[in-house]
Amino acid sequence: MISIRCLLVILMLFAPGIASAQDTPDSLSDLVQRIEAAERDWLEAILTPPALVSLGDFPDLSNAGAQLTPILRDRLKLLDRKVISNRQWQEHWIKQRRAAAEVEPLYSEWATTAAGAEERAEATARQTAARDWAALAEAKVLNQDAYLTAIKTERDSVEERLESTMGSAAQREAKQAARVPSVGATPFEERAAHIEELRFRQEFHSERSAVARLELKLVKQQAESSVIIQGALERDVELAHEEHRLAKAQLLSSDPEWSDRWLPIVNASSTKAEKVEQELHLSAVRQHSIEFEVTLAESKTKYLDQKHEEIERERQEAEAFSGWLEAALATARQRAPRVFGVLLLILVAGRLALWLVGLVSRTLMKVVADDDTENVSAVEQRANTIADVFKGVGKIAIYVVGTLVAFDVVGIDTGPLLGSVAILGLALSFGSQNLVRDLVNGFFILVENQYAVGDWVKIGSHEGTVEQINIRSTRLRSSKGVLQIIPNGTIATVENMTRDWSRFRCHVGVSYDTDIDLAERICNEVGAAMYADPELQGKLMEAPTFIGVTDLGDSAVVIRAQAKTQPGSQWGLEREMYRRLKKAFEDAGIEIPFPQQVVWHRNKLSES
Repeated sequence: MISIRCLLVILMLFAPGIASAQDTPDSLSDLVQRIEAAERDWLEAILTPPALVSLGDFPDLSNAGAQLTPILRDRLKLLDRKVISNRQWQEHWIKQRRAAAEVEPLYSEWATTAAGAEERAEATARQTAARDWAALAEAKVLNQDAYLTAIKTERDSVEERLESTMGSAAQREAKQAARVPSVGATPFEERAAHIEELRFRQEFHSERSAVARLELKLVKQQAESSVIIQGALERDVELAHEEHRLAKAQLLSSDPEWSDRWLPIVNASSTKAEKVEQELHLSAVRQHSIEFEVTLAESKTKYLDQKHEEIERERQEAEAFSGWLEAALATARQRAPRVFGVLLLILVAGRLALWLVGLVSRTLMKVVADDDTENVSAVEQRANTIADVFKGVGKIAIYVVGTLVAFDVVGIDTGPLLGSVAILGLALSFGSQNLVRDLVNGFFILVENQYAVGDWVKIGSHEGTVEQINIRSTRLRSSKGVLQIIPNGTIATVENMTRDWSRFRCHVGVSYDTDIDLAERICNEVGAAMYADPELQGKLMEAPTFIGVTDLGDSAVVIRAQAKTQPGSQWGLEREMYRRLKKAFEDAGIEIPFPQQVVWHRNKLSES
């Protein structure tokens, strides 16, 4: 009974209408607790607002000059803070809407359970206040959406404008004033410098026009954003006054404690309404400033476009053929004596350089020349080929250097010409890779003396006597008399069989009952006789000797004899060695067997 009385006392203090209702103490206690908790959440949501962030006055960008970049950066930071603030305010009103929506049905339940008319009126008034406050919060949330959309639009436009401003400033720093002709420049050079200056100015104004058009676009976006913000602020002023009205209405409650709890809310809403009205006034000023900025940007864009057209007409007049011809004639009259003198000097120097190249080539050929005028030796052919290559490369280098120096003396810029030649050379190198590879490989074959005319070589699958070597290809004559022309670029490995010294090997098969020691003695005797033969002297560098058994074949024991010979003599000496061994083995009774095969035939059964 004591706890029930305490509960009734609480009900009388906080909700006397509920305490007098004809209901059970437990249900009344639960309703009071729920109303108190919901009211506490509602009022806490109202009394914990975030800070207000004002966009302030719109900065004057028309005369910003070098301060444009820091001004835009500060504006961008302010817009970022404003976005964060509006999101916090939106979340603030969402909490109020939720709290008011939760307490409103509790007030309805209180109104239905209250016994007295005064209590029902209080409950109904609070229910109406909660419902109106929820509607106010919903309108505030929607208005914050409009705010955020407009602020994000302005923020994006300011950010793009800042990027374009920084880019144009970097370009202006990178591109200094146009090149000024040096002292004593020719009329031709002065005209070229003037055209270069006009091109620079045209490019500069073109970039400024592009930046101005971008700024105009972004300022128009800001103008559209300011219109949206202005509308949102006007709506916000209405809602602020509505908030103040609803809060002030709670002061008329019959419950003094309830009125006291709403008094700070009334004061805060009044202050907020004043701030919102001030922000609305600043927004109107900002909108006027942005409209002026749009007009200024349009005028600037129009002026820059006209300036660009004027420079374009001036440049076309300066690049006319008549102007170039006049400048060329004036330059010729001014520099003719000096130019003719230098060109004559270049001509004499070129002739002298050609004579020196020819002298070096002739000296090289004389050094290796012999008394045989009918036959050209390998050394002579190699020297002639190297001399021809040196002479051709030297002439090309002299002509190219002389031409470039002459162009420079006349006043023609050789930079673009060298670039064009490089591009042409690159294109030719791609189109003539095989030819270039042939020439380079042929040059190194000649310089390294890998083989010479008369050598017997094997190049890949080709084999024969070298008949001719030039810078692009090598010609071989096979043992069958076939002429083989091999591009030097395809030569990877060369087997030269007639360079420095050679060797022949003889392989002879004897029967298995042959005395190997006897065969060895006969081989050495035949080799000694060949080495002592006057007709073979000068071809053999050593006596052919027995090497040993190299194979045990199906029908014979294979033995080997070999000798070192002069280059190119190995094949004839090999044939002579075979001939003498055959005769010596026959005289000694050593059999040289030949392969035999026995074929067995199955007897066929006669048909009965």
